Amino acid sequence: MTRLEDFIAAVEDRPAGVAERRLSLWVLAGVVVVVAGLVLPATGLALAPSCVVPGGAAVAASQAPLRFGIYPGGPAGSVNPKAPPRPEDRAKRLGALQALAGSSPFVVRLYSAWTGDASADEVGGWLDREVAGYTAAGLQVELVVRYKPAAAGASSPAAFAQYVRGLVRRYGPDSRFVSLQVTNEANIPGAPDAADGAFRGAAQAVVKGVIAAKGEARQGGYGQVGVGFSWAYDERPVASSEFWATLGRLGGREFADAVDWVGLDSYPGTWGAKIPLSSLLPGQAAAAVKESVRSLRDCFMPLAGLGRSTRLHIAENGFPTGPGRSEQLQAQVLEAMVASVDAIRSTYGVSDYRWFDLRDSSSADPSIESQYGITRDDYAPKPAFATYRDLIARHGNNGQRLLTAVAVAAPVNCRPSPVKVAIARWRNQRPTSLVVRAGTRIVKRVTRGRIPRAVWISMPSGRSTVTLKLTARRDGRRVTRVQRRSYRIC
Repeated sequence: MTRLEDFIAAVEDRPAGVAERRLSLWVLAGVVVVVAGLVLPATGLALAPSCVVPGGAAVAASQAPLRFGIYPGGPAGSVNPKAPPRPEDRAKRLGALQALAGSSPFVVRLYSAWTGDASADEVGGWLDREVAGYTAAGLQVELVVRYKPAAAGASSPAAFAQYVRGLVRRYGPDSRFVSLQVTNEANIPGAPDAADGAFRGAAQAVVKGVIAAKGEARQGGYGQVGVGFSWAYDERPVASSEFWATLGRLGGREFADAVDWVGLDSYPGTWGAKIPLSSLLPGQAAAAVKESVRSLRDCFMPLAGLGRSTRLHIAENGFPTGPGRSEQLQAQVLEAMVASVDAIRSTYGVSDYRWFDLRDSSSADPSIESQYGITRDDYAPKPAFATYRDLIARHGNNGQRLLTAVAVAAPVNCRPSPVKVAIARWRNQRPTSLVVRAGTRIVKRVTRGRIPRAVWISMPSGRSTVTLKLTARRDGRRVTRVQRRSYRIC
């Protein structure tokens, strides 16, 4: 049996924000699909886990459009040797991102890591420049921070959580810093260059890091920062169940209340021969994405106590060009997978979609691992670039195009509905009642029992105000506190 480590490689591209990719096999209903972080042997493969939800339980329907984004770098992880990456052109990269976004809210996905080495973990240079540069250009930013202890055998979830708190304090004041992913694929073992499950204490790092990040966001009033973690679809049903049950056991209600979203990493049709390179591939890839979302929502998230209000992100999804993989096929697969996600977004609560990635590492290299981009390495667009741009315009939220005096689209900074509104806590006092209004409409009233830590509120496009009225008992007296929060809804 081939060792997992022998198939995994990752590339760091600090100028673009530390991109770390990984490749893996996923067998689902006879279809081999790649997901980040796991390579299965060619024999003895188990069938995909399956569970049935009685009555077809669904997330509360939302008509909010998908919020799209992309990883802006080029290099991807390698199973086989490949050519070195062509240098980035920051101006061309930014122009390509803005062309994709149009007037829709658009998220740039960046990667970083915590190692425990203060000099290696310092983000004051390259990451500060990346975040500030994109948000100043009107784009939104999502940051992935890995749990990657440098010391052999080290387990430092508490130190990692403190580091995550510092990132929230650092970037939370930027209103266009909208999302923080805590750890990367902590469910996958054996691939230290790519997946955090290779490190001791990875599950604890997920729990402690998420709770710390959300606590810091609440304390700082950074309501725009959604906190989540990613999961690579894993063909091992027992291991998957154990991972999710461990998160639930370690985190309990506090963890569940802190999770805004869970991300899925999926690369259908990229590795293995189970999906022939034919006209059938796009439809099969779309079906694979749908099934992976269903399994995550219905089978595994409940094991960690994550209810129907927790949003789902397609955190990484891609299909490269290369030998036998035409640029036209890439565009067809992209369109089919996005259409599939859009069709199920209300049923399964999918709010966000990220494509991997923007640019080839080396278009002259025949390795498909160099050609994940929807542009070539000189930023010349492939057909998939126009396809993704049009899908964003069709399925995203273009909203009202605002023009400046020189006819340049002004940046749109808004949040999709429904919005998760955190309920503040009083130190050493137990709230006894809660009334939540959206505008003049009462959307939540609690007069007895446990006061929730957060509520999801559906609001129309435009500016909306949420009023929270909390009542508690102190020294035998009734004390009331009122908080108002304003939101701009896409």
